[in-house]
Amino acid sequence: MIARVLHAPEASVGWIAFVVGVHFFGLAVAWRRPALHVLGASIAACGAAGLALAAFDAPVVAVRTVAGVLPGVLLLASVLRPGRTSPAASASGVRSGTPA
Repeated sequence: MIARVLHAPEASVGWIAFVVGVHFFGLAVAWRRPALHVLGASIAACGAAGLALAAFDAPVVAVRTVAGVLPGVLLLASVLRPGRTSPAASASGVRSGTPA
């Protein structure tokens, strides 16, 4: 749908990233994880940038990198970052990456 509005089929990647990022705001509240606000804003910003690139006829590889690859890297980094409290460990007070 957004691809038709912008007359750019690659805009779908940006739209999906934007919507996924916005969903993290609700998850942050529901799971009481404030760090997810930052992740959500970052992914939504990548999606918005991808939409803007698609709207201005940027090369497809640029749109896919900004709105597809970069959000994936952000998600992976959010899981792998040191000191992140895992949901299972938070019940026992153990932080991931530290010996039990």
